[in-house]
Amino acid sequence: MKFDPMKIREDFPVYKNNKEFLYFDNACTSLRPQQVISAMNEYYEEHPSCHNRALHLFGVKTTKKYEDSRKAIAKFINAQSEREIVFTRNTTEAINIIAKGINWQVGDKILTTEMEHNSNLLPWQFLTKEKGVELNHISLNEDFDINLEDFERELSEKKYRLVSLHHTSNVTGSSLSVAPLVRMAKKYGALVLLDCAQAMTTSKIDVQELDVDFIAFSFHKCFGPSGVGALYGKESILSSLTPMLYGGETVIDSTYDSCTFSDIPFRFEAGLQNYSGVIGAKACIEYIESIGIQNIKSHLTHLNSILTEFLLSEERVQIIGPRDANLRGGIINFSVEGLDLGQISLVLDKSHRIMVRSGVHCCHSWYHEKELKPSLRVSLGPYNTEDEVLKFIEVIKPIIRYF
Repeated sequence: MKFDPMKIREDFPVYKNNKEFLYFDNACTSLRPQQVISAMNEYYEEHPSCHNRALHLFGVKTTKKYEDSRKAIAKFINAQSEREIVFTRNTTEAINIIAKGINWQVGDKILTTEMEHNSNLLPWQFLTKEKGVELNHISLNEDFDINLEDFERELSEKKYRLVSLHHTSNVTGSSLSVAPLVRMAKKYGALVLLDCAQAMTTSKIDVQELDVDFIAFSFHKCFGPSGVGALYGKESILSSLTPMLYGGETVIDSTYDSCTFSDIPFRFEAGLQNYSGVIGAKACIEYIESIGIQNIKSHLTHLNSILTEFLLSEERVQIIGPRDANLRGGIINFSVEGLDLGQISLVLDKSHRIMVRSGVHCCHSWYHEKELKPSLRVSLGPYNTEDEVLKFIEVIKPIIRYF
């Protein structure tokens, strides 16, 4: 069946409830289909209760739905067990659980890339102050990937306890060659965490095939609810982590001066959870599978190639990332010489209802290092069309050429 974005957008109420608009800010957060919204509303309308606590009808229904979501996510990423899935608020919290949970020793070393989102930089940065660990950043090559020889040299010269890398960049849209990088890091004894926040709709993540120790992601970037993310961790490693938060649900017993932790994953899910959101996460996974990851990726790359061809023809434009659209998926981030792109993003919205993102995209450190000004990021979704891309080109062309 031919991929039809107009058919897909019929699932998204926002298109019915708003006048004509172009939504090109999917790397920040995606739109949500009715299937996800309905699953969330069902919780509030039919069984609004707590998970794993109440034995009454509503509690039993909520517990089953909540754990069904955990099983669906485990299957989606091919985890060995649903016990390896921890529900979080977002990717940021998932990464912080690892940062706070490992028993760090002075002199332990952590390696990231030079271009990480603040969520995969600041938790490690603060560990240098709090625990005396060493944090290093490896450079990216001209394709915004890691040179494997450089990576092995770095790993062989310093014994790293953790390597924490983005899978797909929210700045460039490019993906690292994660499989050989994970293998190399494991060869030298490091734990490996992948920030998969931008990867879940365009890359099939198989955690067993990758042999990765942790992955972190959020559902709001893949047609799911806000305020719900997931941490995958190998069962044996999760069992060794210290919980980041303490309180309800994290223990099975307590006295005035001691407690007995719950088993994993419950010890990491402190307090009342976003039950409707977790239930909506399962619907989100089912929605991605109904469209097909490869179909989404092919469509986004096709749209990106149209926009890329135009931008490469403009002398004042600098694309941030690889010039080849095939290496950038659904993201194209660019600057225009002499233009304030924050102001341009406001003009696009106010005058044409074109929604894009301007700024440094939570990657301040890399922008500072490269002495780059805030840029304009267009990030595409499966409901975006060729006509919308051509409309964007029609609007942005005179701005680039005459302002």
